[in-house]
Amino acid sequence: MNAVTILGAGVGFFLYASLFEYAFHRWILHYPWRWLRHPYRVHVFLHHRVFGQGPPDQTRRKEDRDAILFEWWQAPLLLVVHAPLVWAVEWVTELPVFGGGMLALAGYYALYESLHWCMHTPNGRWVERTRVFRWLNAHHRLHHRQARVNFNVVVPLGDVLFGTLQPARPRPTPT
Repeated sequence: MNAVTILGAGVGFFLYASLFEYAFHRWILHYPWRWLRHPYRVHVFLHHRVFGQGPPDQTRRKEDRDAILFEWWQAPLLLVVHAPLVWAVEWVTELPVFGGGMLALAGYYALYESLHWCMHTPNGRWVERTRVFRWLNAHHRLHHRQARVNFNVVVPLGDVLFGTLQPARPRPTPT
């Protein structure tokens, strides 16, 4: 295996994961399809209700924390759903991209869950003090105030490409 191929596959599938996150969040979690209402209801009526009006980074009750992360079975399901696409890319290109692609998708999902958790349960973690996190957190807080902008949590690629990026100002670095 060529390191450049693996790295290229990782970057390509990481960017794909950002676009998937955007599409899923905007057109599944924020749109009440008649045939697919459960994800919309859970996201809008639970997550956005709990974290929507007040500061979204303040968990008021212990049970509010259940509205932050996806269910345990959803990560494996997302990987299983995407595996045929990653395999098809490997088959068409004849490049060994499956491992790197699946690792990038899993890594993106883990980063999404981790960052989203930190955004809603601040605890002075080192990552919360970084400039990138503070910018992403402000980006996400703005989404909770204006649900039609800033759909990405990890990399706002979809927001840039589809015109839903609303600039946000990060809070000052805590000392």
